[in-house]
Amino acid sequence: MAETRILVVEDDESLRGVLDSFLTHHGYLVDACVDVDSALRALQRGNYDCVLADFKLKGKTGLDLLRSVRELNPAIPYLVMTAYGSINLAVETMKCGANDFITKPFEPEQLIQVVEKLITHRRVTERATGTSSRRDRTFLSQSSLVETLLKDARKVARVDSSVLIRGESGTGKELLARFIHAHSSRADKPFVAINCAAIPAELLESELFGHEAGAFTGAIQTRVGIFEYASEGTIFLDEVGDMPAALQVKLLRTLQENEIRRMGSNRIIRINPRVICATNRDLEELVDRKVLRDDFFYRIAVVSLTIPPLRERPEDIDMLIDYFVEQCGLEAGKRGLIVDPMARELLHGYSWPGNIRELENVIERAVVMAEHQISPDHLGIDIRIDFSALDDAKRSLLDISHLAAREAEIEAIEQTLRRTRGNKARAAELLGISYKTLINKVKEYQLGNQGPHLHQSV
Repeated sequence: MAETRILVVEDDESLRGVLDSFLTHHGYLVDACVDVDSALRALQRGNYDCVLADFKLKGKTGLDLLRSVRELNPAIPYLVMTAYGSINLAVETMKCGANDFITKPFEPEQLIQVVEKLITHRRVTERATGTSSRRDRTFLSQSSLVETLLKDARKVARVDSSVLIRGESGTGKELLARFIHAHSSRADKPFVAINCAAIPAELLESELFGHEAGAFTGAIQTRVGIFEYASEGTIFLDEVGDMPAALQVKLLRTLQENEIRRMGSNRIIRINPRVICATNRDLEELVDRKVLRDDFFYRIAVVSLTIPPLRERPEDIDMLIDYFVEQCGLEAGKRGLIVDPMARELLHGYSWPGNIRELENVIERAVVMAEHQISPDHLGIDIRIDFSALDDAKRSLLDISHLAAREAEIEAIEQTLRRTRGNKARAAELLGISYKTLINKVKEYQLGNQGPHLHQSV
């Protein structure tokens, strides 16, 4: 925590001194400013992990500061201090880009909890989305499948209908959601992403709809949920198939009525966000199993877009290899790395169950391990090759790579089915593919019949 820097902006000298001393005592590096102009000068001179600012400042207000901060750094956590009774004002500030607010008077320990939460959340978000790598995230593709997908996405962006994005893990579902947001009339409004499977069920409702102070144990202050915060923007709900049934009912009403209630409150709040959902699961199968409500499914899937897996876009692999080698090389201080032809062939022959995310991770590891050239040994891809295939001199390295990828895929499916005792729905979930894809694979490889043909001719 010694390297964590906080900028405090407070015009009350006494409170400014107290905040400076208290945060410093807890291990933060603190710069304290009295007004907006001095705060902006400090932000231009150095990097901060969080801005803690009063709303009512002399001269320019905290809202003026917030707007300037967002121009300088859209991602820095911004915490607003406001007097009790001005919560509506604080909510408006959050809609303009603040991350959270805290009402005066507050206990010092309460402040620390909120500050730590904001800083931790930013770091987790950066790791999860890759923003900390400073790479531009966009669709790199020359595939006709993806070209058609993006054309459809641009059409969808013009209207506010709910969108369901389908695709295996690592295909870029959040990227497509951001693409839709960027091409919509809401592009200058907040985009908020939340993983429904990563948050405990008992906390997910609070994240979505917010809560009042005292609504449950640990709710020490009022919190604005993402539906209220991004009321005019876009909300991306990833892994929506893992949403608890009780919450599906509440979210369904929210989507139908465009209104919410914070937990612990009876006050209705009107909202108007664009909602985009994503899943790597077969939602129709979940509906059949009564895990997902059919009315909820129909509401979130007004428009459905499917991202093709990387194995169906082989023409994109070279482009992605070169892109990731360049970007990872810049970060590692290794410019001009080249990819050995045999390594490139192995990358083409691999089945990529983890899709583009897995390819990026493989390339990042290879860049770290390589000096001047990336060889097959640097890839770390575990492919079992049937070396009897080498007896046929007519087989090319690419043919052998395809055979090895096939064997690896069969083995993964067989092991997972044994692990789940034949439960194909659970096996598909563990493999990160849809139920229908697994059924097609089982039929293709004749699993469960006379046994898979592992070593058939290419």
